[in-house]
Amino acid sequence: MTGIIKLLSVVLVTIGVIVLFFDARTGAELPLLIGLFIGFVSRDKIEDERALHLKTSSAYTSLVVGYSLKLLSSNLYDHGLISFQLSEINHFLILVFAVATVIYYSRLYLSAR
Repeated sequence: MTGIIKLLSVVLVTIGVIVLFFDARTGAELPLLIGLFIGFVSRDKIEDERALHLKTSSAYTSLVVGYSLKLLSSNLYDHGLISFQLSEINHFLILVFAVATVIYYSRLYLSAR
C-alpha cells in the first residue's frame, strides 16, 4: 500500500510541475502541493524512532529555511533586485515540503551508509 501512495505522490508532483509551468491560473499549483504533502507524510518501509526524528527535524529545518527565503525574496523585491516575490501561501508550502523532502531523504540515506 505504501508503494501505491508513493507512486501517487510522484505522479502528482510530475503533473503538478508541468501544470505549474504551463498554466497561470489560480490553483494550478495544487497537484504539486498535494503530491509533495503526500510524499512527505506517507509512511516508509522502515518507520522507527530515528526515521520519525529525521522527518520532524527536517520539517522544522525546512520551515526556517522557507521563511528565511521568503523574507529574503521580499526584501530583494522591495529593493527592485528581483522581479518576483514569494507571497502566495501555496508557493510557500510547496517550498517548505520540497525542502523538507530533500532534507529528510538525504539525511536518511546518508546516515544509513
